[in-house]
Amino acid sequence: MTVVGVSAAKQWTPLLDVRLALAAPVAGAVVGLLAGLYPALRAARMEPVDALR
Repeated sequence: MTVVGVSAAKQWTPLLDVRLALAAPVAGAVVGLLAGLYPALRAARMEPVDALR
């Protein structure tokens, strides 16, 4: 959206690589999964009583 807005303001032709637009949500999902994996694995190894303390 920013690319199109700046391009319109400067009267440029906006160019957006389709591969980049498709890869961005995939990269975000991978980062989210990796960020959640460590706490989930750590919690899975704990006893529930210890987790509640």
